[in-house]
Amino acid sequence: MAASGRPSRGLAKLGLAAAATALALLLGEAALRIAGVSYPNFYRPDPDRGWALRPGAEGWWHTEGLAWVRISSAGLRDVEHTPAKPPGHLRIAVLGDSCAEALQVPVEQTFWKLLERRLATCPAAGGRTVEALDFGVAGYGTAQELLTLRREVWRFQPDAVLLAFYPGNDVRNNARPLEQDPLRPYFTLGPDGRLALDDSFRTAAGYRLRQTAAARLAYGAYDHLRLLQVAKQGKSVVDGWIGAAKARSKEEGAALQELGLDNAVYSPPRDRDWRDAWSVTEAMIAAMRDEAAAHRVPFAVVILSTGIQVNPDPAARAVFMGKLGLADLFYPGRRLAAFGSAAGIPVLDLGPPLQQLAERSHVYLHGFPNTPAGEGHWNARGHAAAARLVAGWLCREVLGRQLAAPAPLGHNT
Repeated sequence: MAASGRPSRGLAKLGLAAAATALALLLGEAALRIAGVSYPNFYRPDPDRGWALRPGAEGWWHTEGLAWVRISSAGLRDVEHTPAKPPGHLRIAVLGDSCAEALQVPVEQTFWKLLERRLATCPAAGGRTVEALDFGVAGYGTAQELLTLRREVWRFQPDAVLLAFYPGNDVRNNARPLEQDPLRPYFTLGPDGRLALDDSFRTAAGYRLRQTAAARLAYGAYDHLRLLQVAKQGKSVVDGWIGAAKARSKEEGAALQELGLDNAVYSPPRDRDWRDAWSVTEAMIAAMRDEAAAHRVPFAVVILSTGIQVNPDPAARAVFMGKLGLADLFYPGRRLAAFGSAAGIPVLDLGPPLQQLAERSHVYLHGFPNTPAGEGHWNARGHAAAARLVAGWLCREVLGRQLAAPAPLGHNT
């Protein structure tokens, strides 16, 4: 009798432990919900680009800034747009990374949404209703933006395509030796100068795992369980630190900068990896130009700013530049502007005018109350300033030159 009682007592203890664990989990879940803590998953695996936004996903973004985010049925961080362009509308497709995705501010405060109102009075718009369609996705490099242009943008019949180029890490994103991320596509340049797609991420264990039934079940549970969201957020933070550390192993210079950004981009490339990264970046931008030309729509590039470029304190900028031996922080803009001039691509570098604005007004254009001042993405003030500059330039240099008269309906289908 005693021998048979011991397993029973052991099972009872296991049952009590399981019940206590379940109760703790329930209490933890309830506490997170009461406190309003959530980390919605806005992304899904994508066979072409590695990842993309999840159609219909929604929730509060509060890790940087604060905004209610809803992903459209087409998988855009945007309002709904019909694929068929309505009569009397002028559409601008905006490609980019997290700076264009702009989860940190409400949709109505993003630079691309503000463009709609500012371009409404542009003479080249011809009285048409302006729509800006946001194809930006966090983490994208130029390779994924080129693939997005080819495989997603054209069904929306845009009248112009705008690439929002982020100098902070876009060049690095485009080179496997620098980015060291096996879960994204890359392009490489062959001896003949032609681009070749490297989509080997599809065979990577991490990508295949995300396609399994177990992963799909986990994604479904993640949508409903705040504890899972918190755990995944913690993993994402750690992964970000590791990824930034790997990327920084290729860095030169002793100046500190935001996590995940590059110092080497502020000066001419000093090794083969950076030379190759710049070359393939420029080749992909030229390929975007050719894609747009084939669809008979103008293509342009706007170079966004990094936090240090537009820091309102000249002394802070001077310290940073001194550690890197720089005369200024605008090498990426000068290089791309020269490339654009030779390649017939309009290029606007927002860095210098935004720096002047920030210094003159003593304001930070990057950063939020819940982040370090001057770091991270544009805040509402940064988006508004950028929209004003981009709208005037687009009206004069892009739409005014190539869309002075409305194109025939269906010209780019």
